[in-house]
Amino acid sequence: MIKKFNHVGVAVKDLERSLSFFQETFGAELVWRARYEEEGIESVCIAIGEAHFELIGSLDAKSLIARFIESRGEGIHHVSLQTDDFDKTIESLKAKGMKIVGEQDTTDFKAAFIHPTSSVGVLTEIIEPKPGGMMDPQNNK
Repeated sequence: MIKKFNHVGVAVKDLERSLSFFQETFGAELVWRARYEEEGIESVCIAIGEAHFELIGSLDAKSLIARFIESRGEGIHHVSLQTDDFDKTIESLKAKGMKIVGEQDTTDFKAAFIHPTSSVGVLTEIIEPKPGGMMDPQNNK
């Protein structure tokens, strides 16, 4: 089931400015950077000690992140929990009545979100990094 905490996702207006802020203020280290053209977003993962944050910026004014920022402002977007058996975990959550949205299966990870209406108001990502992918903990030591 759930193995550990993975990261906190933060919606930001200016990805470069936000990355610089975390690097200069807290000594954050860049772990990876990725563009998701279909979703209209670009994100970076940074590490501050043992904590990881995904800073998510919009590439398109109509993206989910752009709409999130427009309605709620910059800030925490989601929390991410890591599993070692994505399919079984998602099946179990659905059986418990959780509303699951945004399922993805990429070369780097499998992920889905528990809708906030099913998880005390918190958008919760369930993620399973794939071996050798950018989110594989073995790559980010």
